[in-house]
This record gives sequence, C-alpha cells and structure tokens, in this order.
Amino acid sequence: MTRTGRGRKWLLLSGAALVVVAGGAALAARVLVDPEALRQQAIVAVRHQTGRTLRLGAIDVRIMPYPSVSIRDFGLSDMAGGARAEMLTAAGLDARVALLPLLHHEIRLEDVRLTRPDLLVERTADGRANWQMTPEPDDRPSGPAGSSSSTRWRVRIGSVRVQDAVLAWDDRQGHATGKAALDHVVLDGLTGGAPSFDVLGHRAGDGGASFTLAGHVGALASIQAGGQAGGAWPVHLAAAALADGRTTGSLTVEGTLADPARLRGYDVAVQAAVGRLADLDRLFPHAALPDIRDIALAAQVADMASGDGPSVPGLRMLRLRTGPADARQLAAGLRLAHLAVDAPTPADHIAVQADGALGERAFKLHGTLGTLSETLGAWRSRMATGMPVDIVLDADGGTAQLGGSLGGGQSALDIHATADHLALPGDQVLDRLTADAHVAMQGGETVQMSGLRLDAAQLALSGEAQWTKHGGTGGVPLLSGRLHADRLDFDALRGAPHPTPAPAVPAGPAAPAPPSDTMPAATAPDDAILPFERLRRLDADLDLSAAQVRLGGENYRDALAHVVLQGGRLVIDPLRAEGTDRHLNGRLSIDASGDVPRLSATLGSLVLPAEWAAPRVGIPQILRGPVQLVGTLEAQGRTRGGLRASLAGHLGLSLVNGAIDGAALGRLVGPAAAGDGASAGLRCLGVHMALGGGRAALDTIGLQTYRLSVTGHGTVGLAGQELDLHLLPQLLIGSTGAAMPVAVGGTLQAPHPRLDPAGPGGRFSLTLGPSAGIADPCPAALQAAREGQPGPAPGAAPKVRAPKALDFLRGLGILR
Repeated sequence: MTRTGRGRKWLLLSGAALVVVAGGAALAARVLVDPEALRQQAIVAVRHQTGRTLRLGAIDVRIMPYPSVSIRDFGLSDMAGGARAEMLTAAGLDARVALLPLLHHEIRLEDVRLTRPDLLVERTADGRANWQMTPEPDDRPSGPAGSSSSTRWRVRIGSVRVQDAVLAWDDRQGHATGKAALDHVVLDGLTGGAPSFDVLGHRAGDGGASFTLAGHVGALASIQAGGQAGGAWPVHLAAAALADGRTTGSLTVEGTLADPARLRGYDVAVQAAVGRLADLDRLFPHAALPDIRDIALAAQVADMASGDGPSVPGLRMLRLRTGPADARQLAAGLRLAHLAVDAPTPADHIAVQADGALGERAFKLHGTLGTLSETLGAWRSRMATGMPVDIVLDADGGTAQLGGSLGGGQSALDIHATADHLALPGDQVLDRLTADAHVAMQGGETVQMSGLRLDAAQLALSGEAQWTKHGGTGGVPLLSGRLHADRLDFDALRGAPHPTPAPAVPAGPAAPAPPSDTMPAATAPDDAILPFERLRRLDADLDLSAAQVRLGGENYRDALAHVVLQGGRLVIDPLRAEGTDRHLNGRLSIDASGDVPRLSATLGSLVLPAEWAAPRVGIPQILRGPVQLVGTLEAQGRTRGGLRASLAGHLGLSLVNGAIDGAALGRLVGPAAAGDGASAGLRCLGVHMALGGGRAALDTIGLQTYRLSVTGHGTVGLAGQELDLHLLPQLLIGSTGAAMPVAVGGTLQAPHPRLDPAGPGGRFSLTLGPSAGIADPCPAALQAAREGQPGPAPGAAPKVRAPKALDFLRGLGILR
C-alpha cells in the first residue's frame, strides 16, 4: 500500500473516532446538562433492572474536568414486607460518568463514593431475601431498530468506595442478627469477570473488635434473572477477626455457587483457625462462646437441599483439632485437653478422640459415630433420625464401652464398664466393678434397661428397669423395675469401719479428758428446708430384694422392700430381713402431696448405722454401730427441726457391742465418765421414750461401758433439745464401785450435769460398794427398748483388777 493510501486510512479512522467522541460528548451533554432528565432515566432504569424504587435528592452534574455527578440524599426501597421502607440510604453519592456507554443508553458510574451509607440485609423465615431483585417485564411496544424510544436506559456501577458505613443483618431463616460499622469498603471490577472486594469494619460500639474481609467472586452479569449463574460461580473469601489489632481468628472459603442470589448450591472448602474462641465474644457478644483454645478446622461444605426448599448445609469432609477446652456447658466440671474429629470422605464414619478430666478424674475417649450425613441428620432432627455409635471411655482405673444405634425413634445400646475403684455420690464406693446392661429407648418417651448386672467387692446386683417420660401422676416420669442382690455389703459400700468392740480393760483408770462444753455438732442445720418437692417430680414402683446383706457389722438374709411413689406419696411396705438374732420388719411412708409433708413409720424392728442416722435426724453423732429401732412414729414439717418437734408415738432404740464418744459421755454425766476422751467400747445402750406434746419422755435409760454403768429417766425437748435427765452413773473401780445421782440440764448440744440431791431430806448421796453388787443394766434396758422384739445379746460384763487408792479417788473425780 502506498504512503498516500495509508494516510487516507488513518484519516478515516481518526474521523470515525472524532464522530464517536463527538456523539458521546453530545449525548453526555444532553443527559448531564439536564439533571432532571438524568434523575428520571436513573429512576426508570433501576426500577426496570431491580423492581425497586430509587429515591434521589438534589443532583449536581459537571462536564469538566471529566463528566461526573453528585447526589445528596438517596435511598433504595426494601422488598415488599421488609423491615423498613428503604434497605439502603446514604447522605450522598459522588461518581464519574463514562462517556462511551452513554451511546448504548447505559449510565455507567465509576469510582462511586458513598457518604455515610446505611444498609439492611434481611431474609425472612420463608427464605425471601431483600438482596434478591425482580426486574420488571419489558412490555413496551417494539419500535424501529436502533430508535431511542425502543431502547431502555440502564445503570451499571464499575467500582465503589465507602467510608463510615453501617451494616445490619436480620436472617430469620438462619437465626442470625447483628450490626457492624464498616470503616472502609472497596469494590472493584463490578462489571468485569472477577469483581473484588476489600472490607474493614468493627462491631458497633466497640472499635477494638474489628474484622477484615477480602476476596473475589464470579461475574455479576452472569447471574440470570432467576438468581441462577450461567455456570459454576466462583467464590474466594478471606476473613480475619481482630481484638485491639491482634488477630484472634481467620477464615477462608474457596469454591463455587450455583445460585448466588439465593446462596444456594454451594460447594466450598472452608479453613478456619482460632487461637481462643472466647476472644470472639467481642465480635459476637451474645454468643456466649466457650473457652476453647487452638482450634483448627478444615471442611468441605456443600448444599444438600433439593427443590426450592431452604439451604441444607452438608459436609463432604471434616477435620477438627482443638487444644484445651472448658466444657462445663456440657457437664459440670468437664475439661478437655485435646479433641480430634476426622471424616476424610462422605462414606467414612466420624472418628473421635479426646482426653480431659471430669472433676479430678482424668479420662481418654475414642471411637466412631455415624457418617457425616448420618450424624448431621441426627443432630438437625434432634435425634429423630438414627446413627451408629461405638465409643470407648478410659478413666483412671476404669473403662466404659458404648455400642449400638442412637436415635431414629428406637435406640439400642449395649454398655459394658469396669472400674478398679468408683466413687459414688454420698461417699459411696465400689471396688473391682464390672457392669453390663442393654438399654433400649423408644421415641424419647420410654427407656428400658434389661440384662443389668453389677459385680463388685461390695455387691452382686441384677435386674431390669423402665423409665417412662409421662407415665406418672399428672404426667411426671415413672420409674419401675426389679433389682435383686445376691450379696450387698452396706458397710463396705459406705467405706465405713466396723463397730469397735468392747476393748480390754486398761491397766488402770486414765486421767479424765480435758473438759469441753459442747457435744459434736450436728452436720445439718435444723431450719434447712428439706427437698420434699422432689417426691412430686417422679413416680416409682420398685421391687428390691437381697439374698445376703451386711449392715452395721451384722449379717442378714432374704431382705425385701417394695417401694411405691405416687403423686408425692412414698410408701415402703414391706421392709423386712432376717438376722441372726433379730427379725427386721417395718413400714415407712412420706406424704408430700400437700403443703406440709407428713411422715409415719411402724417399726417392728429396724436397724440403721448410728453414723448414718444421727446427721440425718439432726442430733450429735456420738455413737457407732447398728442401732435397733422399735416403735410407731408420726411427724409433720418441712425441716428437720419441724419434724423433730412434731414427733408423736413411742420409740425404743438399742445398741450392743458398739462404741460411744468418751468425751461426749463425760460431758453428759461428769468428767469421771470421760476416761481418756477417746471412743469407748459400749457393751449396751437401751432407751425407751414416749413422744408427744413437743417432748420425749424417757422412761428407760440404760448403758454400760467397760468402766461405767448408767441408769435413769427424764425428758428431752424435741424442738430445742432441752434436757431434764435424772441419771445414776455407777463408776466401776476395781472390785468395787461408786454411784452418785446426777441431774443433767442444758441442751443435747451443750449439756450441764450437776449433782442431784436425791437422798433423804434433799441431801446428796454417794454409794460405795463391791462392783458385784451393782445390777447389770443391760437386760432390763434392752428389754424395754426393744418392746419385746428379739435382738443380739451384749458381750460379757466387764471385769477389772483393783486399782491403787489414789486411782480410786481420781476415778471419782475427787483428785485430779
């Protein structure tokens, strides 16, 4: 081509460019010079593209140095039925206007800068979201091709810069709400194939709780009108949480969305790392996040929903690691040192490993749950769908295995457990335990336990039980079952020592113990409200039996009890067992159905360990050994003190071959009875009383240790435990003895003994004589206390050698 030809070509191209520029400039001038025309074209274009109403305030247009527009006060309407009239408002907008797109009836805004925007993002419970736009149908009549009347204007935005924005979200379908302040937002390439964003913000009201969000997505233009993308819509997000400038957590999301407008059809890889989960409380103050350290999460998350229903997140892969965690929200005292959860593929069962401690007991846990879909389905349905479980728990000296299926309306689990030493509530213990049971659960309404077998050093137990959620009175749960023990050692179960037998006689009387004004304190306050209301929360029907029982150092056989609890009324009838020297039988009832609980007991013969009974009755604990109770009792009240004060009936209590607190005995009858203050062997104790009118009238009191016999009578106030006792202590000294009447006042907690002027003319008396002449108090006292019921015989009467004369006087308390 000649030079002239090439010049002609460049000349033609330059002319064409000038025509285009001139046309664009002319059109720009036409549109921009008339702000009202620009306003109307923008409002119409936005309504056509989104179905929403654009509100524009004052408009200022400029041609030089480049075409631009400034708008003061504008807003975009919310969806129909939205939370507020406009989802987006701003004090102002400044932007450059591209010239060439005007030739195609397109108002393209670049470098848009918003002033104090306020954006609400919301989704209703039925899934409607205000970011989903519905373009208006184009129902205008067709005009000639290329005519301005047949071409709609449209608005497109290429890039955005925002400062000091407010973002609020209300997702009622996802149950998430919140508000954040956005310090800056940069959106670039919005009309291109990979729009990008960069956001810095903080929680409203806490500038130190900040976050960043950056990344890019697929072309916005590829999202079709129905919300679907033309293909897999790529997503790449990176977020970080900060507290006072320190990074507390990070998150990345990489994958695709099939329906970005409705956030549906996602398939993304998620990576998260958090140093301390509780630090995120500053960003999410109402989340009450637990204290979990060193979290590392990797997951493949996919939308498992089908049809037009709401999104259903599912997992294709999961890997979770944590460091120390405070898990008290799951169980009191639970702490985890490490947790690992793995499921490499959707077909793999979830593997779980953890180690930690429950209270002071360390444990390790490992096993498997169902697949990812099975486990998520069970969790979402609140166990309406089932999943397999196979878990092993190793604790200090023990192992528990749990296997079977859980959920799905009918769970079935096999349980096997072993323990070298297991501490139970109430200071109970089990040694060398092996336990097996099968548990079946039906729809959360019924739990059945069958094949129960417990073998331990303290017991051998078998049976079955059933719990029904609403099977009791007024819809309370009902517990029923049958339990049988081949052997049951209550003494070993309580870890209690056997009663101390009467000791051998010491070489000579010991010096009296240092004086003290009070008895050992009762462990429970008299005015504490007893938890009788618990009897109204459960009904029960239990048959209990035992072939061999050891209680208080004695052996029993063929024990039987039938326990019925219904509507707050507890009845134990019968309650019986056969002993070597006595037959135990009785009937107990507690009626807590009314405002004031009522108790009654018919005790043909009942044996209880003194160490167990005393603190529950609210009296000083000075005895050790099996106490035999005989009589009939009635009481009413809500506290120990109230029950004790209202006692009516008659009661006998006896104890043989047990032990008594020597110091307490000295405080009751005088320092000469205290011995060395240690526990003294008690050959016998028998007390019989009539109860009523707020007092116990003791018609029989008798006891004997290796060096002391006591007989007497008196009264005890039931409310304040005031004493008015008249006792005859008989001190055994060598081959002789001494007796002097004693009156005891004060209270059971702080007794005050004094000499009793019981002799002729109100004189004090002292009787000296051979010990053989002192009557044995045990037969008569035990006969009265047992009301004719049989019982074990006391050991042989004490025999002592003669002491020196000074020891005799010290024993009387005359010399110290």
